[in-house]
Amino acid sequence: MSPLPPVLARIPRPSAQGLRWIAAACLACLFLYAAGFGAVYVLFSDNLPDIDELETFQPKRVTRVYSADGRHLYDFKLENRELIRSFDEIPAAMKDALISVEDRRFFSHWGIDLHRIVGAVLENVKRRDPTAQGASTLTQQLARNLYRKVGTQRSSDSFGDLLATYARKIREQITAVHVERLYTKREILVMYLNTVFFGYDAYGLKSAARLYFDKEAGELEVEECAMLAGLLKAPNSYSPFNHPEKALKRRNLVLEEMVKAGKLGAEEAARLSREPARIRRGRRSETYGLAPYFVEFVRQQLDAEHGGKLYREGYSVHTTLDATLQRIAEQHFNTQIAAVQAKVDAWVSRQDPAHRPESDRAVVQGAFVAIDPATGDILAMIGGRDFSESKFNRAHQALRQAGSAFKPFVYTAAIDNNRFPIDVYDDNSIVVEEWDGTIWTPENYDHKFKGPVTLRQGLKESRNIIALKLAQDLGPDRVAQYAETMGISTPINPYYAIGIGSSDVRLLEMVAAYSVFPNRGIYVKPVPVSRIEDSEGSLIYQSSPERHAVLRPAVAVVMTDLMRSVMDEFGGTGRSTRFRHGYRWAAAGKTGTTNDYRDAWFIGFTPHLVAGVWVGVDDPSIGLASQAGAAAALPVWARFVKQVYEEVEPYHGRRRDRFEFPEELVEYRSVCMDTYKLATRYCPNQSKERDPNAIRRQEEDPEIFIRGGAMPEPCPRHGVDDSGGRRRRRF
Repeated sequence: MSPLPPVLARIPRPSAQGLRWIAAACLACLFLYAAGFGAVYVLFSDNLPDIDELETFQPKRVTRVYSADGRHLYDFKLENRELIRSFDEIPAAMKDALISVEDRRFFSHWGIDLHRIVGAVLENVKRRDPTAQGASTLTQQLARNLYRKVGTQRSSDSFGDLLATYARKIREQITAVHVERLYTKREILVMYLNTVFFGYDAYGLKSAARLYFDKEAGELEVEECAMLAGLLKAPNSYSPFNHPEKALKRRNLVLEEMVKAGKLGAEEAARLSREPARIRRGRRSETYGLAPYFVEFVRQQLDAEHGGKLYREGYSVHTTLDATLQRIAEQHFNTQIAAVQAKVDAWVSRQDPAHRPESDRAVVQGAFVAIDPATGDILAMIGGRDFSESKFNRAHQALRQAGSAFKPFVYTAAIDNNRFPIDVYDDNSIVVEEWDGTIWTPENYDHKFKGPVTLRQGLKESRNIIALKLAQDLGPDRVAQYAETMGISTPINPYYAIGIGSSDVRLLEMVAAYSVFPNRGIYVKPVPVSRIEDSEGSLIYQSSPERHAVLRPAVAVVMTDLMRSVMDEFGGTGRSTRFRHGYRWAAAGKTGTTNDYRDAWFIGFTPHLVAGVWVGVDDPSIGLASQAGAAAALPVWARFVKQVYEEVEPYHGRRRDRFEFPEELVEYRSVCMDTYKLATRYCPNQSKERDPNAIRRQEEDPEIFIRGGAMPEPCPRHGVDDSGGRRRRRF
């Protein structure tokens, strides 16, 4: 055994009794320490999170919303936070910078750094400021971030603001010990970098890397990690956006601390400290903020189903919206709304000042919806001209009269109840007495009467008198039933005025109802979301089209042919789609205009798309300066479908597709153009044979009928010869 050092050798050895006293004193100190620790724990542990909370805590995460083609549309969030999944995702330089400047003994302490506490106390005494320097470890900071009440709750035994500060620190320390018992150091560091605030709305390292450098966390350079670590002390004060010089100085201080901690060479630190702060604010996807009315529509639906989880579980919501179609729709919508607004402004300026509406009341609004008829997917949605000014979504919230856009329901009821496209009704002046005793005299749009017209002509030219007579003939209750069956949920008043769209409807429901026609009688419920994945990428929702057969297929096919006349034939209210806007491919639809031009509609469909437009003023007492549906609404639809079929796949490749008229459902018969009955071989003026390759319908085409159904009578006029004798039939 080596001899004791001379200094120690001169110290007298304690006696046995002295040793007993020393042992007793040590035990007493340990007892007092334990008692003191126990007293502190009892005093400050009330209302702390329990162990279960520590084990189940999950930070709030961002739910991201995507278009059908994977474009980022928006985020639903309480905090802008993206999570690091594992310790290995953290750049080594970030670990070194953080530990060097915030908690150099992180991997050796047990949640509390006693050495640092003593140093802080001595420094505070030296400065005569009891709160001048803190001694929080990363684990304590994590405890404060995880459990806000740790940092804000005052103990009932605290005295004043000063003692409250120390009470908070003690609570943090107690919670930090619990955290260290439950998690490894690697897990604690991951949780810390997922919860810490880096300024602005960035929580967590991933969000900060994108905000300040437009990078993924794994791409950060050493000096960038140093700047982010330096931000944590005071994100607003050291913001490189607002205080670049202070941010640079703070970054260089962190580099120095990394040298002192042995994490970075002095020469490398000196070199990096001379580098400028290369800040590049994170850029969102070019589609971020696209389709705000649609995104809010999705949020409302998901919020009703998922509640608060939508803002904290980090879902990935994949919608049905087609970003390309949405942009095309917005482009033409904005152009047309501006044009309509200019005419309304000019009209307002011409009014008598005593009766002139205020300019802020005469703001033209509009809405647009496009749907895939086969799946119900909502491909585009516009709910107004400016979401920042008005969140009211006119595509699915506004209730407006449909006007003539409602007439296809009347004609559907007629065709399904043994009326025929060649049936003739007299377009003349009538007086209508409603069931409630109201008496009124309806007029046509052009204030003219045409006398006898067929149902086909009545629909294509939108003759109000014909629609009203059909409603009288069929009964308004029956018409309302067809509208409801086809997807209209708003109350439909059972008056004869139903024939000209006097009831309020929603654009989204109208577009979905029109989808029944190209779907051969199948209603498909509109769908805004295709699937939802949780934060781990697991599928938690997959849409499934909700389909219902609501019409006989043959009725839908006949109606499709009737509505082609609106677009293709002379006098059709939608014919400007062809000659003015240049859309050449298969299409069918219907215009709509209400009294005093308060509402302008156009809803149309191709074999692959159904889209609808409404234009009007929110104040229904203000009209559109004599702009009907064909002038105010149809141009949006026509320009939209034209560009889609000219430029966008798969529509461009399918632009020559035609509506199908299956022989097992319908048949074509020649019609005597003199009597509008089925032509006999003797009728001199009858419709020609149908061209099976034609995309558009011609006025002289044979008429369409339901195969196997009731048929109109043959022509009675041309069944006899010129001498009056009956012609002998040839068999």
